[in-house]
Amino acid sequence: MKREHTSARTLAVGVVVPVHNEQELLGSALASLTEAFDELSHGSLLLRAAVVMDACADVSEEIAREWRVALVRRCHPLAVTLATSSAHNVGRARALGCAVLLNRWSRIDPARIWLATTDADSRVPRDWLTTQLAQHEVGVDHWYGRVSVADWSEYSGDARSRWQSEYENESQPIHGANLGFNAATYLAAGGFESLDTGEDRALHRALVTLGALSHYDSAVRVVTSARRQARAPLGFAHALDVFRSAPRLRAQVWAEETSR
Repeated sequence: MKREHTSARTLAVGVVVPVHNEQELLGSALASLTEAFDELSHGSLLLRAAVVMDACADVSEEIAREWRVALVRRCHPLAVTLATSSAHNVGRARALGCAVLLNRWSRIDPARIWLATTDADSRVPRDWLTTQLAQHEVGVDHWYGRVSVADWSEYSGDARSRWQSEYENESQPIHGANLGFNAATYLAAGGFESLDTGEDRALHRALVTLGALSHYDSAVRVVTSARRQARAPLGFAHALDVFRSAPRLRAQVWAEETSR
């Protein structure tokens, strides 16, 4: 039985999904979001997802439109807004998605809005949003967590074990696929920068500098792909592929990736 969600601090919950040619994985990503929003659908919260088509040349937009239609047919309380960007820039796409959501809720105090971001090649767990909102209700302004990899078939077992070992030794990695924040705090920190990679870490640094109350969650993990063809330069797929390279190069690039 789902819990009734009546929140003192939170009135609206929005999720941003930037999409760049993700027709193979987008459907499962959106299905997982439906399940996460299902956990909030028996309360008074306003729910909306902003799916941002970032220079797409495949049928990703059609998949997102079909998802929106299916939700309407189910009379699901989750509303979906589709936005388009031609920039091929993930930072700009995430910023656009946040702006779209905040524009829809312009009459709501941003301090009572919770925003989260994930990726179009990733699947969020069912308790992804409920976990974040529980932290928001006790005063957290910034929530972030780990990822796990779905399919290692394109990599050797050795690459998998090396990656897993080094990743688990990272104390608090930052991923745009598993990130949430209070909207007022996000605006005060300046929002996402127009970076083609590292926009998640840049926002994290800005929030920390601002003095936002942060909560790191190592348990609620988003499942992401281990594909070899990266969508963002120097992004997660690039970091994974480095583990096929020489040890010194792996160490150097991994340090750069986790410190940006």
